[in-house]
Amino acid sequence: MPGPGLTTTIQEHLEYKREEEWRREGVPEGDIEFSRLSGMDARDVRAFRAFTKETKDSLLIVVRCPKVSARAHHGVFRPKTKATEQKTGTSGLAVTETKIFVSDYDLMSVWQSGLKGFEKIFISAEGGAPRGRWTPQARRLIRELNRNLVSRIQHGCQDDYNSPRNPGVKAGDHFAAFQAGAAEHLADMFECARYYTKFGLVWPYDRTGKYVGGSRT
Repeated sequence: MPGPGLTTTIQEHLEYKREEEWRREGVPEGDIEFSRLSGMDARDVRAFRAFTKETKDSLLIVVRCPKVSARAHHGVFRPKTKATEQKTGTSGLAVTETKIFVSDYDLMSVWQSGLKGFEKIFISAEGGAPRGRWTPQARRLIRELNRNLVSRIQHGCQDDYNSPRNPGVKAGDHFAAFQAGAAEHLADMFECARYYTKFGLVWPYDRTGKYVGGSRT
C-alpha cells in the first residue's frame, strides 16, 4: 500500500515546492493564492501589483493568464513565443524537438488614469500593425515591467492588434487585472468584458469573442 505522500501527483509536488520557494523569497500569501487561480508565477503577481501601484502613470493592466498548470514552471522554462507552433497542453508546457516552453502571459491592454478616466496606452506598432516601432512610452513601460518579471512579456497588447488575424477571445480564456496595487482574477471573457465596462474601457470583441476593433464597448 502506498503511503499518503505517494498519492500526490507530480504536478502537485512541483507546485508545493514552488510555493515553499516563494514563501522563502518573501512573496505575500495573497499573491501565492492568486497564482493558484491565474497560473501566473506568484513573484510576477507581486511584480504586476507593485508596478501598477508604484509607477507615476497610475496604470491598469489586463493580462490573459496562462494555463493554471503553468504556475510551477515559470522561471524554469522560457515563455512560449508566437513562433512556437506547438500548443501548450494540460501541463502548461509546449514541447518542441529542441526546447520546452511554458505557457506565456498575453497583455490584453494597458491604461493610464487621466482627467477623464482611463486612457489607453497603445502597446503596438503604429496602426496596430503586426510589427514595427512602438512609441517611446510603450517601450519604456514594457522594459520597466519586464525588468521585474520572471516570465517576461513577449509582444504587444492583443487589443491593439488591429487586424482580421487578431485571435480574439474564447470561452476557455481567463484573465488577470491589476490596478492600483490590487489583483483581480476574471474567470472568463464575459467577466473580463464586465470588468472593462466597470472601468469605462473599450472592449474590442463581440459576444462570440471575435475581434471587432475599438468601435464597441
